[in-house]
Amino acid sequence: MKFKYNENVKPPIPKMKVKIWTPKIKDYELELVVDTGFSGGILIPYRLYDELKLALVEVPSRYFGILPVGIPIMLHTALTEASIEKLKFKVHVHSHPLINKKLAGRELLNQLKILLNGPKRELEIL
Repeated sequence: MKFKYNENVKPPIPKMKVKIWTPKIKDYELELVVDTGFSGGILIPYRLYDELKLALVEVPSRYFGILPVGIPIMLHTALTEASIEKLKFKVHVHSHPLINKKLAGRELLNQLKILLNGPKRELEIL
C-alpha cells in the first residue's frame, strides 16, 4: 500500500492513513505524519482524544512527552488497536491539551517495513 507525501510543507513529509478502534467510533481514520523522533505510537490533539472517548481505555502507566521548548508534560495514554488495511497492531495513543499534531511514532513504525521513496514523494508499506 502506498501513501503520497504531504507537499503542502517544505520539504515534503511522509504521511500515512491509519484506522484506530475507539469507544465512540469503532474504526476512526487518521492521517498521520511520520515522525521517527517521536518514540510513542500515535499522537493526536487532545480535543480529538476526548471526542473519541479514548479516556475510557486509558492505561495506568505514566507516559511523558517533551515540548519543543524542553518542558516535560504527562501525556494521556490509551491502548487500542490500529489497522492499516489488513495489518493490525496494538498501539498506544497519546495526547495532551497542548498537543495539536497527528503523528505516527516509532512504536507503530517499528512494526512495519516501510520504503520512503523521496523522489516519487511516496511512502510504501511493504
